[in-house]
Amino acid sequence: MTVADPRSNSSKPFEDGDTDLTRYLVGIESAGLGVWDADLQTGQCYYSPAWKAMLGYGPDEIDSGWDIWLDLIHPDDKDQAIRSGDEHMAGLTPLAKAEFRMRHKDGHWVWVLDRGKVVARDPEGRPTRMVGVQTDITERKTAERQIEILAERVQLAVEAGGIGLWHYLIGEDQLVADRRAHEIFGTDPTRRSRGIAGWAALLHPDDRERAQKELARSLREDKPFDTVYRIVRPSGEIRHVRAFARTMRQSEGEDLLIGTCWDVTEQVTAAEALASEKERLRITLQSIADAVICTDVFGRVSFMNLAAEILTGFVEPLAVGNPLEAVFKPVHEETGEALPSLAREAIRLRRAVEQPHPAMLIRRDGDHRSIRDIGSPVIAANGEVVGAVLVVQDVTAARALQRDLAHAATHDSLTGLKNRSFFAGALGRAIEDAQPHRGEPSVLLYVDLDRFKILNDTAGHHAGDALLRQVATRIAGLVRRQDVVARLGGDEFACLLLGCQPEQAEHIAQTIVDEIGQIRFPWGDRVYEIGASVGVAMLDCPGLTAETALSQADVACYAAKAGGRNRVSVYRPDSGDAFRHMADLKMAAGIKDAIQENRFRLYGQEIRDLHAPLARGRSVELLTRMVASDGTVVMPGAFIPPAERFELMAVLDRWVLRTAIRDFGAAIMAIPGLTIAVNLSANSLSDPGLWPYLSAELQAGSLHPSRLTLEITETAMINNFVAAERFVSEARAFGCRISLDDFGSGVSSFSYLKRFRVDAIKIDGAFVRQIGGNGFDRTIVRLIGEVAAGLGIEAIAECIEDTDALEALAELGVRYGQGFLFHRPEPLGDLLAALGGTAADALPAKTSAA
Repeated sequence: MTVADPRSNSSKPFEDGDTDLTRYLVGIESAGLGVWDADLQTGQCYYSPAWKAMLGYGPDEIDSGWDIWLDLIHPDDKDQAIRSGDEHMAGLTPLAKAEFRMRHKDGHWVWVLDRGKVVARDPEGRPTRMVGVQTDITERKTAERQIEILAERVQLAVEAGGIGLWHYLIGEDQLVADRRAHEIFGTDPTRRSRGIAGWAALLHPDDRERAQKELARSLREDKPFDTVYRIVRPSGEIRHVRAFARTMRQSEGEDLLIGTCWDVTEQVTAAEALASEKERLRITLQSIADAVICTDVFGRVSFMNLAAEILTGFVEPLAVGNPLEAVFKPVHEETGEALPSLAREAIRLRRAVEQPHPAMLIRRDGDHRSIRDIGSPVIAANGEVVGAVLVVQDVTAARALQRDLAHAATHDSLTGLKNRSFFAGALGRAIEDAQPHRGEPSVLLYVDLDRFKILNDTAGHHAGDALLRQVATRIAGLVRRQDVVARLGGDEFACLLLGCQPEQAEHIAQTIVDEIGQIRFPWGDRVYEIGASVGVAMLDCPGLTAETALSQADVACYAAKAGGRNRVSVYRPDSGDAFRHMADLKMAAGIKDAIQENRFRLYGQEIRDLHAPLARGRSVELLTRMVASDGTVVMPGAFIPPAERFELMAVLDRWVLRTAIRDFGAAIMAIPGLTIAVNLSANSLSDPGLWPYLSAELQAGSLHPSRLTLEITETAMINNFVAAERFVSEARAFGCRISLDDFGSGVSSFSYLKRFRVDAIKIDGAFVRQIGGNGFDRTIVRLIGEVAAGLGIEAIAECIEDTDALEALAELGVRYGQGFLFHRPEPLGDLLAALGGTAADALPAKTSAA
């Protein structure tokens, strides 16, 4: 017959005697088992595709060598695998069978079960053909190892914990225990089990009924058996045993109760000893540290320690036998009412009782001491109450400290007035109560001392502290009883006038100003005078918060200082100095936001040759415009005064310099001979970091220093003459031009020309606007022009707005000027594009949007 050979893709004739073997091999191959068929005479071996796949190889990746499997077997398994095959081929075993590891193609080891059999021998009995099957048993081996590890862990835990194991065959009433369980119960493991009855016989008589009921309930309700009981060993020794068991219900076979037990005698004994010792130590510590008074069950004193004698004023011999109330008389610390005896309460309730009220003891000599007392019953071993122990602590110092801390939490330590934290809470409550529908309004006064810093800096902080205490006393004496006065910090105070009409509040505020203004404070060899500025804010505005109210009063106070000090200013939401100051504050905040959000824009105004005023200029003064958050353009007159007041001009000046150099430097350099002029504020000139900043920007940018003119006003020089002189020197040495702006506006204008080397002076517009019909202005301008000509520097007129001024300036010899007559400021990008023509390509892309 002809059958398919499982080892090839072709058909091959087999002898009739091989038909069963062939069918067997085909079946195994179909089942996915690894088949091998070895010709022992030629040394060739067939490995089935499933065998190769088991090791990660393809059908054509392994040749047919008989010894190929020896290269793949684990070195530790090779000897026993070879021995299994040799023994079988020698006829010693009916089947070659072995388990060993073989290396997978990717390098890991695969456990296989190998079974083979000799299927043909030669006439001399030597094996000529051997066939076998290998099965992947890696998962089984892994599971077996996990079980071994788990068993080892359990055994280790059992041995380490001294735990005994047992199980109870419920249907057969047979109790089986291991060696350790027999050791715990003191029983002989060789004797036949007596079941539950044998276990119950070992239970302590006092625990037997309870333990049996718990076991019965566990079996009945299928719940864990978890308990502690005493046993009596056959030797008579009593031991404490902890037992835990669960019922195992089996679908086939008998149900089991599987459990553990361990000897807890030492733990129970130690716990009992510890509890006893703990009780003794507790009473001892209380007795030693505090006053201790013992009474009998009738409340008569039986013992007093030394601390109790000192606290009460009674010595023990006089106190013993007397009712406790005759020796120990506590009263309520706040009301003075007598408090009940805690010793009698403890006896009645059979538990410790602590005094719930703040208590005070009236001593024998009439002195009062703050106390904390605890009463505990004394219970005998038979459960009978035989007396009480009263433990009393003298907490007089602690209560005083507590009151001091409570006072410190709400009061200023220097002046004794309320502190800022307390005042903020009171202000919030007053605002809520002051709403129109709630009753009379309240008023907030914000008091800031004038000239206090002079005293503090010259006479020292001790003098300042003494003056602050005096001022606090004066202010507190000028307000009403219901009002709240606080020191907010430094030399700032606040008054909360509750239920006060505005007119009365202003009168109180003015009284405070007058009273503080009369203070003459002697310290050392000097007498100091101070003043006060007071801001007043009404608390009747809907939606007002404490923070906003303080801000409004602060703004009003600042307005009072700005108005000349020693005065009162009332915050009104739509008018007055305080309103204008608040507007400046809001503008200052808007300036900060605009700088951060890049909402400032550079504009430019041409400076022209007055001999040819219609020709485009070759010098441009840079101006700024602020774009508000709503998109409207804010002019310099609105934002520069607040910027100067709140010291923001230095930041704005840096922005102008940086933007001009970085964004427009290339476009400026592309226009031959064009220079730009930038105004510097007094704040900037006082900044020692300005010149390092500007020089670094010039070195990094494309704008040449000779194209930059820095304009400095007389006011800026007055504020810091030394800094201005140093800045001018450094800037000119670097190549920048210097111009004196608003020249002629001050009495020192001409004197500065002796101290500073400048390239130009700009005639103040106040002398230019009416020059056509004002002889005085013409005289001043002529003098300035003659001085400029004599020094060889340019004179530039500002604010030229009509032809009369233009003709007068030309007649007086002033060569350059600027004003609306020639050119109104326009976005710098647009102006540079008009001046440069083809040079407009050098402008930044965003210029037109400016």
